[in-house]
Amino acid sequence: MKIDVTEYEKKYTFELKPITQLCGQNIPKKSYILESIRRYFSAYKYSEERNKWRNNVKIDDELAGRKFFTVLSVSGVVDLLMWIKWSKQSLMVEYVRGLMQEFDWQLHLRTIHGELEEMFQMINKDLNHLGDIELTYAESDVWEMVQKSSVVGNEQTSLEDKNNFDLLTIFLNLVESVMGLNPRKMLIIVENIDHLILPKEYDEILERMIQIGEKYDIYFVLSTSLEGYVCCDRKLCSGITVLGEVDFQMPEFEDIETYVENNYPCNKKISEEQLQTDLQKIIQKIGQGGYLYTVEENVICKLINQTLMLNDRWKDEEKMPEMAFLKA
Repeated sequence: MKIDVTEYEKKYTFELKPITQLCGQNIPKKSYILESIRRYFSAYKYSEERNKWRNNVKIDDELAGRKFFTVLSVSGVVDLLMWIKWSKQSLMVEYVRGLMQEFDWQLHLRTIHGELEEMFQMINKDLNHLGDIELTYAESDVWEMVQKSSVVGNEQTSLEDKNNFDLLTIFLNLVESVMGLNPRKMLIIVENIDHLILPKEYDEILERMIQIGEKYDIYFVLSTSLEGYVCCDRKLCSGITVLGEVDFQMPEFEDIETYVENNYPCNKKISEEQLQTDLQKIIQKIGQGGYLYTVEENVICKLINQTLMLNDRWKDEEKMPEMAFLKA
């Protein structure tokens, strides 16, 4: 699925996959793309005068309906808490409301209704001496009682005390549960996810998203700009778009593998695992000028790091064909 986002005469394009990773150093461009998607697939009202936001999102060259996707957006901890906590627009309210429609819940509600009815009969018996009046309640009031609930962690701890990885995991579990009760076409944006969690946690979150995506019609769009926050394996490689000075849509992993093997400056076989690791390290620099560090810059960085007891060593011996290629 191809997504086009325009900004007047400019056009930005990326492939929307079940897992889409928007990488690269052009953060303003990524922010504009994600904000455009949020506005288009929402109740956002556009002004009448000419503006860059109006109808600026197309799917496969066509204007899709603005309800084509249900969009959930996370750009920080505040958004995660909003979706998890008890509020009018939270996923938690939607999930609990859906649960209460199930048979077992209806049995409990009828029991509560019976107890409340008996309690009100007792109260009204004592109110008779005041005159021809009585107290009443509606069954909907039971939902009013539920709405006064609050969501906390185990042992009554505050959700704000949980770390970002735990909150993101709860959010994804909640998304899966809501989709089980009310499946629809959903798009979830996690903007600057590299500012929320650690690289190893990113890998776990990706695995969880893949599991959910295999069960439901759901798409995840993740934006990152820090080294290490990307997965370039055979399954996810073609869902990576790098937004820099020049944009680059990653092809299938096999195509990258073939291109590197056929064009490497000397006869060298790079394993699949090593190529994935190399791509993970350099992906944010693709499409960006001035991306190579000089020897002097590396030396200065090492000198400073040594004062912090960090002693990295140059792992590769200098190889003339590669060095010549880098200097060309």
